[in-house]
Amino acid sequence: MTPIFLFSLLSAIFTVGQSIVKPGSILTPTTNSSWPSPSGLYAFGFYKQGSGFAVGVFLARISQKTVVWTANRDNPPVSAEATLSFTSDGRLVLQSAQGAETSVANFSSASSASMLDTGNFVVYNSTNNTIWESFQNPTDTLLPTQRLFYDDVLDSSVSESNQSTGRFRAIMQQDGYLALYPLGTPYSIEYGYWSMGINAPPLNATLNLDDDGHLYLANGSGIVTISEAGNSTKGSIYRLRMDDDGFLRLYSYDLDQNGNWSIIWSPAIDKCEPKGLCGLNAFCEDDGKDFHCTCLPGFAFIDESKRSLGCERNFTTERCKEGINTMKEVPNTMWENVSYSLPLLLPTKEECKNACLQDCNCEAALFKDGACSKQRPPLRFGRRQQTDSNIALIKLPTSTPSTDKIVPKERKKEVRVDILIISISLVGFAFIVLAISGIAIYRSRLCGKPKVAS
Repeated sequence: MTPIFLFSLLSAIFTVGQSIVKPGSILTPTTNSSWPSPSGLYAFGFYKQGSGFAVGVFLARISQKTVVWTANRDNPPVSAEATLSFTSDGRLVLQSAQGAETSVANFSSASSASMLDTGNFVVYNSTNNTIWESFQNPTDTLLPTQRLFYDDVLDSSVSESNQSTGRFRAIMQQDGYLALYPLGTPYSIEYGYWSMGINAPPLNATLNLDDDGHLYLANGSGIVTISEAGNSTKGSIYRLRMDDDGFLRLYSYDLDQNGNWSIIWSPAIDKCEPKGLCGLNAFCEDDGKDFHCTCLPGFAFIDESKRSLGCERNFTTERCKEGINTMKEVPNTMWENVSYSLPLLLPTKEECKNACLQDCNCEAALFKDGACSKQRPPLRFGRRQQTDSNIALIKLPTSTPSTDKIVPKERKKEVRVDILIISISLVGFAFIVLAISGIAIYRSRLCGKPKVAS
């Protein structure tokens, strides 16, 4: 028994030792691709993204490889020939196949690093003090024991398979509120679409996730629970993620079942609440089960297979020619109300239509309760709600070409070539006719001259 016990103890010590990374260590995407945590639950290193590889922290012990943190998330993936080096001067450097170097994290003069079983990748100096950690630099995920302090954010990814920065943000605000916004908008009530807060001294509130799945706000003197704890921490892991559809969701995974992630909490809002979900010049509609994106009249999807990218014009406007335009109504629909002029107080929608038709700068309008707001594309944050009395008005040519009558570019080129050939043929034929006519006239004149007697 003693030799077996000693062997097990030495193996455990060796395994723990493997989580300590020293300068001189190198990773490649295809061989020795990551540094695991002691239990092997998490790993730091290369993971597959698209046709290449990215660097980050991921759950390595489950069948669904789940990324929880990404380095330089908006940089393009690297090839299989790239290397990740913990250099002798204490930097973590990603080197492409062409030799270009990129720093993976903002630190230098590090003496060691470690992938912890919490999912935190930590870097230490020569006195073993932490100088950098992934928990202090989150991307789209919050893990148990990790906290969001004031002004810390979780930015959604583009998709499950693309960890680049997406369109939505969760922020722990200085006023003690956790709030959700479209990325790039002001932190104001107008743009926020969900929030929960705690009465806290300025800069004192934090968002917390415990090992048992308890999600809450705390300020040192009290807490506000967002989601209750699970029944047990045994065999279950949790993560909070800002998803690509604008929803903040708390997930659990049963390690014993080896199944799928389960959603145990998400804000109680409808699916179209995240502003900008359908992109520009489109509106979102919730049918109770899912959301659907629809282009405004006169616009077509940029990519039919990715409707969330929004829409673009499918015709050319003639904005200032009298009598050739009309206004198309889209009921119960609105978008961000940003007018280039002061709203007009007009009693009817017909007057609002006429005001837009007579204005060369107006291409759309919103009418509600006697207020007419003139607009110009791009139109963002579009949404349809049956309870909303807004009427969207879109300026269109009187006869708008339907998509099935639009001639493809290739066909247009063929038509232009045919026209050119016909034109050249007609010109050539005209020259031949003129030449024959000239010869005929010349001969007739010769024949008509009187002969001179010798």
